[in-house]
Amino acid sequence: MNRVADDMAVGESALGHSSIVVDPFTVEEYGIAKDAEIHVCHTHIPDIVDRKKAKVVWIGHGTPEHCFQNSVAAGLSGGYAPGDSWMVVTNWLRLCDAAVTFWPRHREIWQSLCPKKGIQVDLVPLGIDRELWQPVETRGKFAGTPSVFTAENCHYIKWPLDLVIMWPWIVDQLPEARLHLSYLPRDQHKFWYPLMNNNGSSFKAYINDGVYTPPDLRNAFVSTDYYCGLVRYGDFNKIALEAASSGSKVISYTGNPYATYWINEGDQRSMTLEMMEILTGKREPRVPDEIPTIAEMTAAMVKIYETL
Repeated sequence: MNRVADDMAVGESALGHSSIVVDPFTVEEYGIAKDAEIHVCHTHIPDIVDRKKAKVVWIGHGTPEHCFQNSVAAGLSGGYAPGDSWMVVTNWLRLCDAAVTFWPRHREIWQSLCPKKGIQVDLVPLGIDRELWQPVETRGKFAGTPSVFTAENCHYIKWPLDLVIMWPWIVDQLPEARLHLSYLPRDQHKFWYPLMNNNGSSFKAYINDGVYTPPDLRNAFVSTDYYCGLVRYGDFNKIALEAASSGSKVISYTGNPYATYWINEGDQRSMTLEMMEILTGKREPRVPDEIPTIAEMTAAMVKIYETL
């Protein structure tokens, strides 16, 4: 969400507005913005802001189901307050002056949670820097025929568990295929590596906890045959947009409008059959939707500001 906020600030500044990103948990830093006309947030605004004067635009960050599951998990383990993401989002739906989401499905869920006399949840396109995320010459193709790349933020709403379960069944049929799995956090390695070592995935994969710079990430997109981003419920995310914009063939669960191929979320054995159709060229690609730009996202946000 921080990267989306950065893009919004750049886009809004380009339109002549004074727009900055500040840390809401550092009161000293937030002081430069405390008198802003509009505060855009998804979790927290410091008490130094006069809520009687300030207008707040809340942006729903994270799948509603994920927020709910996080709250239950935190509550059962003794967590409280900031860890209760569900209470945070429902509180903002009660208090904010405008609410925004990037997903039509999420919009319907958040709207159903608004008080009867509450706000209308606005749908804004999730825009990316199309000038940065575009096809470039590869620095050298990644190993594998075919090669599959994934680098999802490793939360259970989008972690690569299904792909890891499927991978040994895939390479049994495609022994030269290779999985490139990045951004696997170290504190989860004790769970992932035993799984991948025992089912054989790690012997047909390149696994690391690396975080790419944007140019290096773009190179990974253009240097592999497919990007696989299995976000639950068919939701899209920023990295899937960046991959698609860079020319990567994106595989997602059914529903992501920007993906090149869909597979049905469910039994991993059935998903393996669908993956094999894709990886062997037997499935026709779908025509993805046009990927929004930062300018389109910013224009939609500014329209909302102008109503407040």
